[in-house]
Amino acid sequence: MHLLKTAGISLALSISLLSAAQADTTQTLSSTGTNQYYNRNPGNFEIGRVTFEYDTQSITALQTSVTLVDQGWGGQNPDNGVSIRLLSNNQAVYTLNVAGSTHDWQTLSFDLNSNPGAYTAINSALAGINRADGPIALQFVTNAWGYPGWELHTRNDFLSVTTSALPVPEPETYAMFLAGLGAIGFLKRRQGKALA
Repeated sequence: MHLLKTAGISLALSISLLSAAQADTTQTLSSTGTNQYYNRNPGNFEIGRVTFEYDTQSITALQTSVTLVDQGWGGQNPDNGVSIRLLSNNQAVYTLNVAGSTHDWQTLSFDLNSNPGAYTAINSALAGINRADGPIALQFVTNAWGYPGWELHTRNDFLSVTTSALPVPEPETYAMFLAGLGAIGFLKRRQGKALA
């Protein structure tokens, strides 16, 4: 009986470890800089992108750093600057501004873990994506608002994103799981014969 309990506890622990274990992946990208002009490349201008694995469950960390200047005439538009766009099959499902426009060169940093509202929002958007729709990616963009004379220049663009995914178990893990089930079945059968 004691052996049966031990085997049962071991099996339950193995199953819980299989379901709870997560694999983290960190991807980075960097660019020497971008240049946008109202009459050449307005709108969302891609700095770069990272593609997520199919089984990505959440974004656990996201950091950016950008040195930028907005040389537009007049006031600053709040939409000018640098954004992160969560894409499903190349369609934006969530946009997060990470660096606003400025008329003087400034280095602006963003840390998702310091912004709980954004952390919740981007992960909710990720959870709502139907994986069958196509690839999931995170796009790093500058956003040009196209009024005459507007320019946006960036330097030293950097993005780091860490995602968490449920791992695909190794064949050895399945073998151990099946062996555990077989051992429990054998012990149960043996116990039944002993009682008869």
